[in-house]
Amino acid sequence: MRRFLKGFAQHPVIVSRIVASRVKSDPVRVAQAAADTLPPRLRPVVGSVAWPAARRIKYIARKLGMRMARGPWNEAKAHFDAGRLTEAVAVLEAHTKYPFIKRRAAYYAGELAAIKPDPIPPRDKVIMGERVEGRILHCVTNALPYTQAGYTVRTHRIVTAQKAAGLDPHVVTSWGWPMIQGHTDAEPYEEIDGIPYHRLLPHGEVPTEMRGRMIRGAAEVTELVRKLRPQVVHAATDHRNGSVALAVRDRTGTPFVYEVRGFLEETWASRNPVRVGSERHVLQREREAFLMRSADAVVTLAETMAAEIVERGVPRERIYLAPNAVDDSLLTADYDGASFRAAHGIAPDEVVVGSVSSIVAYEGFATLLNAAALLRDQGTPVRVLLVGDGAERPALLEQVEELGLRDAILPGRVGPDEALQAQAAIDIFVCPREDLRVCRLVTPLKPVEAMALGKPVVLSDLPALSELVGSDGAGMLVPPGDPAALAKALAGLRDDPARRAEMGEAGRAEVAAKRTWSRVAETYRDLYRTLAVR
Repeated sequence: MRRFLKGFAQHPVIVSRIVASRVKSDPVRVAQAAADTLPPRLRPVVGSVAWPAARRIKYIARKLGMRMARGPWNEAKAHFDAGRLTEAVAVLEAHTKYPFIKRRAAYYAGELAAIKPDPIPPRDKVIMGERVEGRILHCVTNALPYTQAGYTVRTHRIVTAQKAAGLDPHVVTSWGWPMIQGHTDAEPYEEIDGIPYHRLLPHGEVPTEMRGRMIRGAAEVTELVRKLRPQVVHAATDHRNGSVALAVRDRTGTPFVYEVRGFLEETWASRNPVRVGSERHVLQREREAFLMRSADAVVTLAETMAAEIVERGVPRERIYLAPNAVDDSLLTADYDGASFRAAHGIAPDEVVVGSVSSIVAYEGFATLLNAAALLRDQGTPVRVLLVGDGAERPALLEQVEELGLRDAILPGRVGPDEALQAQAAIDIFVCPREDLRVCRLVTPLKPVEAMALGKPVVLSDLPALSELVGSDGAGMLVPPGDPAALAKALAGLRDDPARRAEMGEAGRAEVAAKRTWSRVAETYRDLYRTLAVR
């Protein structure tokens, strides 16, 4: 029987049909067709021999195609990563006979279309009923509980504070999220701490490119607005949410607030100098500026960011500040920093310097490690604690080895409660950001949390960071990228616990006066009332 099967597998008619399928069609279907021409008693032979052979040929053909397309694929990817989107699409267009190349070309083209003018086609107006007073629909990229990040935490803090202030906030996430990220158990509706979260889950054909998802999102958010009848649609950066909200305003007449939480095109460009001034950088900046100018009002985090938005053509009177803030309870919270220290082998008398943050290059933690090495060599050592994860963490671990800072602690990502324990375990909170455009413009949240916990903060002397500490001694500013200056500042605080306590109390007072979510909620409520009476 084996010899028979072997001989049958080598039958010239079957083999020729299978090989011909490399050019004409699916080899598995050709094998099936060949089997159908045989007597019934021989068809199982084809099933056990010819079909697996056909599948193998199909696999080899696919691999061959991928090898042939590897050069254009890599060339297009290099263009795309550098922000040359048009070139990336052009390189792949000649090779779209391969399905995986066709999908990638569509993805690149969709990313380009998403930042060009008018990414979402106009639609007919929707008849709206009477709007529900105080109801706000927040359009965001992602949200808790599937994504735990500064963006999602800020969203939840905003909406819970708004609810406490008497508003009726709802949240809707971007189309397809989180299912297209692999969370197949996600439900279209969930309440978190009493806040309704709506999810636009995929059904039917799923667009593989961004513009298609935005078009789908605009249609479904429009329908959600028709049902909920909010007074305001409030979209948080980036341009994808803003474009959806703008389309919804055009269709329903609902006022549109654009919340600029960062200049993401600047963050993207900061990771590689070749990206600055690229097609993607310029087009995305122009799209963001258009949305800021088109919105009924703009919300942002700091005066430095407001100044940038004014430069992009938005009148200052249409810009409202809603800074990064903390829950009022954090001002009086007592997290168990001692247990965190003990768990990581930190003695009670050791002075701990560090941060709880995303570990990315622009945070400047390499400068902190170099400063710690200088302090050790000067006989005034400190323990470094950097809690969090990110692309820069492996490089920092290598730097720790090179500098011989074997007592430095980089435990990686931790949960929200443990992150606050880590904040409490730190004696001097350091935010040594690099002197990059994105760092000059955008204020981080973690130093605010440290100030609320009464920790002295040492920050790079950049506009967005100096704005955090005010003018009452709530923090210390040092030149960015200067390990010697940072070491000098840390040495002075290391040996002066009374000054550390004084700075910590000044920071706590600064936060209590300006940076609690209850105060920020008042800003939002006043803004929404202004838009509702127009």
